[in-house]
Amino acid sequence: MELKELKVLFDNGGLKTVTIKRAPLMNGYILIVKTVNKNVHVMTSQREESNIPRAFKTIDAAAANAQKIGFKKIGIDFS
Repeated sequence: MELKELKVLFDNGGLKTVTIKRAPLMNGYILIVKTVNKNVHVMTSQREESNIPRAFKTIDAAAANAQKIGFKKIGIDFS
């Protein structure tokens, strides 16, 4: 899901949590959101094909995008 779609879902109460996870094959970090229905979605790039996850170079960049969505609490998974 793209940033704008995630914002709409968040504003409507459809998102529950966000986690920043290391993506070694992409050489960076990805955002994973969980909906209230327990579905899991990865933030995708706006410039690429819609099914390619957006990779962030730093945790700070990923956290800034989670904040843009509306989250105040962010989990980080180093596994």
